[in-house]
Amino acid sequence: MHLLSSHNRSEFLACPQLIRFDYVEGRDGFEPTLLIKSSTLLLKYVVLGAPMQLGFAKCEGRLLCALKVCDDGDNGGILWSVVEREEELNGIRGLATGEPLVGFLFNELAVNVAWNDLPTPHALNRLSMWADSVALGRVDHSAIKVTIEPLLDRLHRHADDHDWLVLEIGSRSDWKAVQNYFITAGAWSSLIDLFDADEGNQQEQLGVWLTDNLQPSGVYHSPKISKASGTRELTDILLSHAFGSVLIESKTLSIFAREKLPDRAKLKRDVSTHIGKAFAQLRGAIRALKSGLLVTSPKGDTLSVEREKPAHAIVVIPDLKLVEDPAAYGIDFMRDFMGATGGFAHLLDLSELLRIVQAAEMIAARGEMITPMMAFDYYLMQRAETAADAGTLCIEMLLHFVDDETTAG
Repeated sequence: MHLLSSHNRSEFLACPQLIRFDYVEGRDGFEPTLLIKSSTLLLKYVVLGAPMQLGFAKCEGRLLCALKVCDDGDNGGILWSVVEREEELNGIRGLATGEPLVGFLFNELAVNVAWNDLPTPHALNRLSMWADSVALGRVDHSAIKVTIEPLLDRLHRHADDHDWLVLEIGSRSDWKAVQNYFITAGAWSSLIDLFDADEGNQQEQLGVWLTDNLQPSGVYHSPKISKASGTRELTDILLSHAFGSVLIESKTLSIFAREKLPDRAKLKRDVSTHIGKAFAQLRGAIRALKSGLLVTSPKGDTLSVEREKPAHAIVVIPDLKLVEDPAAYGIDFMRDFMGATGGFAHLLDLSELLRIVQAAEMIAARGEMITPMMAFDYYLMQRAETAADAGTLCIEMLLHFVDDETTAG
C-alpha cells in the first residue's frame, strides 16, 4: 500500500480526479512515482488494460502533467495537475533519466487500491530541461484552467503537437490489488477490493466507509423488513436519527463481467435503467417504513428507525456525468417523488456523497449541539432546495464558510 503524505491526502480528498508525481523510497531506493486518483469506474478501465498516455507540457512557466485514459474507444478522459513541489520535479527528473516508474491507483476515498510498474522510456532530454527551468509553488488550478484547456483539448484530439511530450504507458492488465479493511462502528469488517467480482457490493462498501461515522451506532448495511412470506432487503444502506431517516440505494455498472470494455454511450444507457429502478425501490422502502413493518439487521436484531418525518432517498451511481438526460430528474420528478413518499429525492455519485459527508463533518465541528448526523440531514435539505432551484437532481455542491455563515454553491 502506498501511504499519502498529509499534503497529498488532503488534496486527493478535495479533488475528485487528479494525478501527482512523487519521488519516494521504494524497493531499490528512491523511484519516480505516479499517483492516480479517480473514480472506481475509471480505475476499472485502467486495470483492465485501457490505453493510457502520460503527457507533459509547459504553460506560463509551469510544468503541466496530464494522463489520458481511453475509456471510450480511442477517446477518453484527461486527469491533470500543475507541478507545485520539488518532490514532484524530482520524480519527473528521475523518469526523464530512465529510472523505473511505479504507478499507484486511488479511489474516491483516496484509498490505495492497486499498483503496478509502468513502462519507462529512454532518456528524455527535453523533459529534463523543462524540469530544470519551471517555477514551483501553489497554483490556483481553477484559475489556470482557462489557459490550460486549449492544451488539453489538443491532447484529447490526438493532435500532432510539439508543445506536448507524450508517453504511452497503458494497456497493462497485470495490476496488483491492494486490499483495505475498515472496522465499522457495528464491529464488522468492511473490505475495499477494486478487483472483487461482486461490483455492486464493492460500491455499497464505499458508501459504508463514507457514512459510518455519521452516527455512533454506524450505518445499517442491508437492513431487512419482515413480511408474512419472510424477509427481504429494505435498502442498501440506512441511517436514522430523531429528525428523519436516510435511505441509500447503490447502483453500479458491471465492468469485469463483460467481454469487451463498454463505451460511454453504453454506460449511459445502463445508468438510465438503473436510476429508474433504484428510485422505484426507494419509493417501496419508504412505504414499508410508513406501514410500520419491522426492520432488522442481517443478524435479526431489531433496528430503531424514524418513520414519520420526511426521509432522504439517495440513489448513488458511479458517475453523474453518465446521466443521459438531467432534465428527466427535474422539478416534476422531485414533486412526484415527494407527493408519493413525503421524502426528498437525491441523485449522487460517490464523489458527491463524499463532499456531503465532509460538509456535514465541518458543520458539526463548528457547532456545540450539532451532531454529524444532524448536519448531514441539514445539508441534504440544502441540497434539495438547490436542486429545485437548478431544475435537476444532477448538481454538484461545495460548502463555503464566509464570516461564520454557511453557504453552499
